[in-house]
Amino acid sequence: MPRAWWRRAKFSEPAAPFLKIIYTRGNRTETLASIATLRKILNRFVAHRVFYEVSSRNKRGHEFFSAKNAFVVGSIEIANRDYLTITIFDANNSAHSIEILNPAAMRIYDDTLGKGFAVSFLSESAGVESRCYLRDEGEDGDAIQSRCELEKITLPQLFEYLEEIRTVDAISAKPNPGP
Repeated sequence: MPRAWWRRAKFSEPAAPFLKIIYTRGNRTETLASIATLRKILNRFVAHRVFYEVSSRNKRGHEFFSAKNAFVVGSIEIANRDYLTITIFDANNSAHSIEILNPAAMRIYDDTLGKGFAVSFLSESAGVESRCYLRDEGEDGDAIQSRCELEKITLPQLFEYLEEIRTVDAISAKPNPGP
């Protein structure tokens, strides 16, 4: 094998990870085409309140671990260096995040309309099965409240506000008389 080819391959962009996507509606299975596709799927959670459960169990024993919580997603980072890494950050607590390392499959729960969008990441290593389940519970209350502030203004109040802005602009636009 030519040495120049090896150098080019070594520094090229990593290939899309082998992540199986399972859709519950229609019971379809696909392989992840690109990181952009995964980013598009997961960005549905940004600025939304999300319930999550992280669980692991030993296949041979009776050990089981589970942690549950809910938070507002601030951002999601996806990296594919040596293995796929998905990091989900809490919008209200910079010390809180979820990191999913090298998942083998992602199940998309899209069959129940009205229940919210949900996904789970599944992986298995050394006889231990791990699962991270994320369920969208709607938009963040603070974001809805700030977006709806304008809706609380009545039409006469809006016209009054606009008139005040025009008056202030007209006064500031007048030239200053000289001394």
